[in-house]
Amino acid sequence: MHTRQRQARPDHGTFADALLASLARRKPLLDRKQTQAFRVLSAEADGFPGVFVDVYGPGAVLIAYEGRAPRSFDPAAEARNTLQVLGPLGVRAVYFKPFAKDRSKMGGELPPVVTDRAPAAGEPQPDFLLIREHDWKLEIRLYDGLSTGLFLDQRENRRFVADWVHQRTKARGKSPTVLNTFAYTCAFSVAAARAGATTASVDVSPRYLDWGKRNFAHNGLDPTPHRFARMDTFEFLAYAGRKGLTFDLIILDPPSFASGNKKKGIRPWSSVADYSRLVREAAALLEPQGVLFASTNTQELCRPGRLEHEIVQGLGRTPRWLRLPEMPLDFARDRERFSARAFVV
Repeated sequence: MHTRQRQARPDHGTFADALLASLARRKPLLDRKQTQAFRVLSAEADGFPGVFVDVYGPGAVLIAYEGRAPRSFDPAAEARNTLQVLGPLGVRAVYFKPFAKDRSKMGGELPPVVTDRAPAAGEPQPDFLLIREHDWKLEIRLYDGLSTGLFLDQRENRRFVADWVHQRTKARGKSPTVLNTFAYTCAFSVAAARAGATTASVDVSPRYLDWGKRNFAHNGLDPTPHRFARMDTFEFLAYAGRKGLTFDLIILDPPSFASGNKKKGIRPWSSVADYSRLVREAAALLEPQGVLFASTNTQELCRPGRLEHEIVQGLGRTPRWLRLPEMPLDFARDRERFSARAFVV
């Protein structure tokens, strides 16, 4: 692989060199063939500030953050270079997504480039792609806004959930129940359901819940025994408490911030201010010896010991911690961006 890449070294050496070097470091991940979606370049962690490159099967996404990427960064040229470097992996198109410093000033309007079917380099791809991750398939949309439908850093944690479901089923002889809050496109739910769990996926966005239902369909999963609740997470936790609903495993992977809705009585969300409350209210719904998985990419909560502090504060005691998988190889140099803990309540 590396010989073919070096024979076709692109121009703009600084970016290309960083991309080639980071790709070489990920060779063990590629050799294991456990996923078709992974991060190739992770900004400063891989030697090129403000720029990320993610691969999704035949498509790749080039991401540049305003104010962090070099002023000389040329998206069109680097998209072509990215396509040339990643071509030997089967990548046929590179899409570009610029992230503004302050998205609130965009007035809700997205730059046209992030919804353009025509890539910055290569051949246009279908409206959606199905990528394989471990034992399941997930729907990816390369030009459907700023996101693609999948958080790549949680790949091994989704495997942890699937393995836990297998073990719980074997130990108790029945299907465990899994609650996935802030569910987004329900990738955690798919991993759990594929392993045999009955799931409840909660999100305020009907669009993402519909996407989640498609992910179930892509995996041959009948959605009938599973719940898809269009609700605020705290609203659902209160509802579940009133109805006496309990779960064997609860997944907490909230965004850093979320705006509220006064008409619906939904408070604004802040991970820094509200995480301990989230843990407290979720833990109240766990079955005996139930497990809570808590994750964040909020910078302040990713500092050593900070997420654990929020968990202990929410529970009022120190729980029994479980061992999570190591960070995926493609994120191993960027640990300070992510934090996750699993524990028995």
